Parts: sequence; structure tokens; C-alpha cells
Amino acid sequence: MTTEEKFKTLDYIWSSISVSDDVKFPVWHERELKATEERVAAGLERPIPWKTARAFLTGAV
Repeated sequence: MTTEEKFKTLDYIWSSISVSDDVKFPVWHERELKATEERVAAGLERPIPWKTARAFLTGAV
């Protein structure tokens, strides 16, 4: 599988999970989300659009 195919698969999986209201995310995921929110609130990190991050990760930048 190419990197692009892997990202397309991740996109598909995430979109199928994120539309459900009854999804219980793993504890480690909740911790990471909280830690990220704290870094953003402290000005240590800023969010970027997924499209930008994806381009960076695939080397398209």
C-alpha cells in the first residue's frame, strides 16, 4: 500500500467512526486529546488543517 492509499484508508475509517454518537474512544486517546487542548490553550501548539498536515506527512509540501 502506498502512503497515499494508507491515508485514504485512514480517512475512510475515521469518517466511519466519527459519525457515530455511541463511539467510546480509548482512554489513551482521550488523554492525548486533553494534552493537546492544554498545549493549544497555553500557546505551545497551534492546530493546522488536516489537509496541510497530510500534505506535510506525505511529502507533498
